[in-house]
Amino acid sequence: MCILQARRALRALKGLVRLQALVRGHNVRKQAQMTMRSMQALVRVQARVRARRLELAHEKLQRKTEEEDERRLPVDEDFMNPKNPLKSYKWDRRNQSSDNFKENASKKHDAVMKRERALAYAYAFQVCNTLH
Repeated sequence: MCILQARRALRALKGLVRLQALVRGHNVRKQAQMTMRSMQALVRVQARVRARRLELAHEKLQRKTEEEDERRLPVDEDFMNPKNPLKSYKWDRRNQSSDNFKENASKKHDAVMKRERALAYAYAFQVCNTLH
């Protein structure tokens, strides 16, 4: 009789252990899902911040070049087309040809945008490292 009770108790204990393992596994998966959601939210916020910083840098560059434009001589109307990304740079016809000027202005604009992207990436990487 005692052996039978011991076997039943052992079987019940094994069932309880299995149940605990299932619950723990579920809790671990649930915690992992919550962590993943938090990380995704953080990545979305970082992307939004990076995009806003690039936008602000672009606006700042445009304002700066517009201020410089006010101090320079006017240029051809087709070059100053509002859809032209180089419209903020003016050519004063002195030292270089129009094509060279457009090329240099484009390079300057690209360099500023690359620099801002690098700063945004470095900032995001720094924030990511401080969280870990």
